[in-house]
Amino acid sequence: MDLKNLTELELYFSNHFDTVLFPVLAEIYQTKGEYDRAKRVCEIGLGHNPDCLDGYYILSQAEMGLGNLSMAEKWMKKVLNQDPSHKSAASGLPMVQEQLKRSAVTLNSSWKKALKVDPNNQFAKDYLNSKKNKKNTVLKKTNKEKPPKKNKKDLNIENVTISPRLATFTLVRVLKSQGLYYQALDILDILAERGENKKKIAKERKLIKAEL
Repeated sequence: MDLKNLTELELYFSNHFDTVLFPVLAEIYQTKGEYDRAKRVCEIGLGHNPDCLDGYYILSQAEMGLGNLSMAEKWMKKVLNQDPSHKSAASGLPMVQEQLKRSAVTLNSSWKKALKVDPNNQFAKDYLNSKKNKKNTVLKKTNKEKPPKKNKKDLNIENVTISPRLATFTLVRVLKSQGLYYQALDILDILAERGENKKKIAKERKLIKAEL
């Protein structure tokens, strides 16, 4: 079966609802912007494979694409409860919570966890540095004015949305976890053609080839 062929995947899935490869089909729908279909495939697949964290992550992305941010938050939390080191979920959760206008305490906690999972997360660095700078500014002004008891203003990250690319690399994880290394390499080739992160692609290739 050609995992890049949508028709073949659809036919296979229609006859094998219990397949562990359901995230592959859901991912294709996700990248095409067909969020309803991606969501439905994940719901069916997770009904048969309730422990598939990548399925829950892609479901969260589909919910986000549909504008259901609370549900997206719910599924990313579920992923992180089972796998706190899931980089994509750790990075995506605080961005969704930012859009949901969660409390500063919640955002601060989520961004700290995101930075712990990925020390190169620039959004996390920017947010936490901003909070630190605000705190220092307040301290410097204590001799002139009373600081507020609580800082209720959330950081606004302009023009930041959760990109479907986050799920694209998740697809590679799914294939690797099932031992489908050559198919994973094919997906990396597609990412390379799209101009995705070259270093990340090279790193994934190296890890996969070490398993062959």
